[in-house]
Amino acid sequence: MKMFSRFLTSCLLVASVVVHAADDQAAAQLRKQLDAMNTLQGDFVQTTYDKKGAEQETSSGNFMLMRPGKFYWKTLEPMQQLLVSNNKTIWLYDPDLETVNERAFTDDLRETPALLLSSDIEQLRKSFTVTRDEKDTSAEKYTLTPKVTDGMFQHLTLVFKANQLTEFAIQDSLGQLTRCVLTNVQRNKTLPEEKFFFIPPEGVEILKD
Repeated sequence: MKMFSRFLTSCLLVASVVVHAADDQAAAQLRKQLDAMNTLQGDFVQTTYDKKGAEQETSSGNFMLMRPGKFYWKTLEPMQQLLVSNNKTIWLYDPDLETVNERAFTDDLRETPALLLSSDIEQLRKSFTVTRDEKDTSAEKYTLTPKVTDGMFQHLTLVFKANQLTEFAIQDSLGQLTRCVLTNVQRNKTLPEEKFFFIPPEGVEILKD
């Protein structure tokens, strides 16, 4: 099951276009929210929909994020999968296939959208047009649109309630939407460093990019 892997590796292309004043204000508001998170942990339910809105796949599990560039994303249902980064290497472990995909870490948002939550937030201004849905008074909802449009996705959305990240979603260039709802979220708790390093089990095939 490669659903979250596809989600993480959707491209975010960087451009040098200057952010407009209105977008700059939204980017500053979003940056304030993200800067308040040094660590984040909780549970997730992730659902993928086709361009007509029909549900395709659903998975669930738990996660930990630590800035800069460290994350632990464990899918438990319907099939186990583990994605880990220690800010130097990214591992994707598939127990059913008995394989580990290993590649060098990059802090480029083009490679890993989830790094938006754990990297230098100043890249927002360089990479995206940021807007906020001012009509929704129940939450802070930000939409990020890449300034270069030949990437793998169209929009990335982040939703905060009571200053807590509760949802993020990405719509790809084919119209497919992947929505990730977060629950039992805790931020700025001390997390075990060993969670962000993966040692492949004996006998597992290691595939390096």
